[in-house]
Amino acid sequence: MENLKRSLSKKGNVQAAEGSAGIICASIREGAPTLVIIPWKGRRWVMPWIHFLYAWHESETELDRIKLYYSSHEVSLEGVRLEQLVEHFSKFGVEWIKSYDKRYSQLCPQELPFIEKIQVEEKAE
Repeated sequence: MENLKRSLSKKGNVQAAEGSAGIICASIREGAPTLVIIPWKGRRWVMPWIHFLYAWHESETELDRIKLYYSSHEVSLEGVRLEQLVEHFSKFGVEWIKSYDKRYSQLCPQELPFIEKIQVEEKAE
């Protein structure tokens, strides 16, 4: 678990094993006041953890899904190995998440989550 925390806490592109470039899709920081959401394309979001309500995770054959519910928005994630993030979401310990085009999945270290799609939707009033 400590290796996961160390690996996830590094920002942006990092050096993976054997000196190859790697992609990191999440940063873990205990007590982060907000979750910064950085989709592959489009608008960035800063969601305060104080407005977080609950989340769920499901795993299908090829993809994992996580849905985060805030008081005013719903955040959907799709990717692989996302189950690792659920515990950190429950403790408000994820500082930022970032998605990448599916073509870059091989650049992500195989022990870390890879997020290929993030969608943020405003709840209807």
